[in-house]
Amino acid sequence: MRRNIINIYKFIKEYYYIILSPFVIIGFFLAYFNNQIEKEDIKENLNITYGKIYGSSSIYKKYSKRNFRYEFTFRGKLYTGTSTGYITDGVKEGGIYKVEFSKEDPKHNRMIFDVEYEQKLIFDQNGQITDTTYVHKGQKIQNKIKEIIEEYEFKTNNIKN
Repeated sequence: MRRNIINIYKFIKEYYYIILSPFVIIGFFLAYFNNQIEKEDIKENLNITYGKIYGSSSIYKKYSKRNFRYEFTFRGKLYTGTSTGYITDGVKEGGIYKVEFSKEDPKHNRMIFDVEYEQKLIFDQNGQITDTTYVHKGQKIQNKIKEIIEEYEFKTNNIKN
């Protein structure tokens, strides 16, 4: 009996990769099909919001490519997700980007890193927040420059009169 156990142990030790291979292959197929199902769900039930990056981790031996962790809210509930992006594209923690997700299952989501946004709070007369909008980060700078130019033009027109 003891000899059989030792022989089984030696066999497993020598051929463990053959025993584990089917499990690894099945795992890859399940991950692939789950990813495809998630993509189709997002495509069929598409909703868009904005999310904020709160953390990241490097992808093995790729210093520029990172997995970014983000959060967003939908119907008052907080959801999280991860998407892959590049530091060289200016993606960083604290950045706000669009998030595409399934309105049927918001756990199916992905962040789009093409344009960074900035949160803009809208206040009422009493100083209470009434709404939140998001503007293209570059657009905010353009709007500020436009305001400065308009103020300058107003001053120069007053001087002429």
